[in-house]
Amino acid sequence: MKIFEPSRAIYRKKTSRIKICEFCNLKNIKKQESKFLSGKYWRVLVNLYPYMDGNLMLIPKRHIIDTNELNSDEKAEFFEVLEKTKNKLGKIFKTKDFNIGLNLGRNAGASIEHLHWQIIPRKFKIENASNIFADIQIMTMLPGEFKKILDAEINLRNN
Repeated sequence: MKIFEPSRAIYRKKTSRIKICEFCNLKNIKKQESKFLSGKYWRVLVNLYPYMDGNLMLIPKRHIIDTNELNSDEKAEFFEVLEKTKNKLGKIFKTKDFNIGLNLGRNAGASIEHLHWQIIPRKFKIENASNIFADIQIMTMLPGEFKKILDAEINLRNN
């Protein structure tokens, strides 16, 4: 699947030159994190270079690169954060369908060496139109716009 989102090309070039982990960089975290969805051991971040609309990432707060490095507390909290995130995305996108996945290592597609799961709401499967054009997915909302929607939905539910 190819993604038509102009900033992804810039991102791909940039990742090879990055010296500090993007998911440990407090400036990035502040811009991307949903504190309401995050837990004690896990952060939920809006993907700045999304695969599809609503793309969030679940990232351990500790810098680790493989699942075998997770401690028992991190493992226990993971599914709580995942379910909370799925529920919130489900309400925003009016769906119960999700892609949830992770790539371990550069050869598997991981662009950042910090363990992270992608969670993507799927309202419907795009079939006919996109397959005609080499299975291209078109982004309809910028990550900053989605972060505002996510924050507004969380504030609405908490008030």
